[in-house]
Amino acid sequence: MAVNRYRNHLVIYLEDKPYRGIVNGVKTMPSVNDYVIDAKPPSGGWPKVFAELEDNLKLLNDRPGMHALLLMDFDNDFESRKQNFDEILNGQSCKERVFLLGIDEKESEDLKATLQQSNNEAVGKRLLQHCPDETSVDWQNTHLRCNEHEIARMRTAGVFTWLFV
Repeated sequence: MAVNRYRNHLVIYLEDKPYRGIVNGVKTMPSVNDYVIDAKPPSGGWPKVFAELEDNLKLLNDRPGMHALLLMDFDNDFESRKQNFDEILNGQSCKERVFLLGIDEKESEDLKATLQQSNNEAVGKRLLQHCPDETSVDWQNTHLRCNEHEIARMRTAGVFTWLFV
């Protein structure tokens, strides 16, 4: 079922297939309203995720209910990715509705080993097991800690009020 594009919804741009598994795990959680999630096919690299964002800026600016989440590997260079993200959104009216999350490691696959999970769907479930009320201690992991500010921005923007049931 497609999301209602005129109501609050979250479009997710994914770097690669492992992130698809993580999102699939999130969508199967009973506390998540999967009717408001539109996960796009994996882009095939973080530069392509940014390109997809740029291609959709007009749509994001025109639709106040549309929110976007970019999921990518930061390749141990979070600050550079964040700077790129901020430059793309500079001066855009949608910038408070666009978010960047990922792992500050070479591959999202590394998260399975770090969290001792057998597959990426289990990783997604584990990361969101305490949401929306609190953040899992797993987010304090050295490779995920960089997401703290973006998660707070998502809460402040009210995303969790309609993303979770």
